[in-house]
Amino acid sequence: MKGILFIVAIVFFLGCNSQTKDQEKKIIGNWSSNMKDLKTGAYIGKMYVQFTQNGEFIQKTGEGNEQAVSKMTYRLGRGKIYYKGKATSNEKFDSNYFFKGDKLVIEAGGEKTEYTRVK
Repeated sequence: MKGILFIVAIVFFLGCNSQTKDQEKKIIGNWSSNMKDLKTGAYIGKMYVQFTQNGEFIQKTGEGNEQAVSKMTYRLGRGKIYYKGKATSNEKFDSNYFFKGDKLVIEAGGEKTEYTRVK
């Protein structure tokens, strides 16, 4: 019986690890979203995020001279993105994420934002 439980645990672990690797491959690339004012819901511009294969996360908001760029590192875990970098004073923080069809949905601070892959 112990042998069967051990085998089931190994299969479960490998299955979860495989899912994480698939998510890592799927999230890599450039994504964009429309930013909205939280109070009014009005459109206020675009946000661009990039997840690189080597663990870099780059976020750009605004346009032209008013564009703000944040660079951090990231890693993925079961439904979470873990970030760390200068923008967070090297404090670690995380957000939930999932895919809805071909859209990337990131939830932070109770707000869900949908991102579309930039081609």
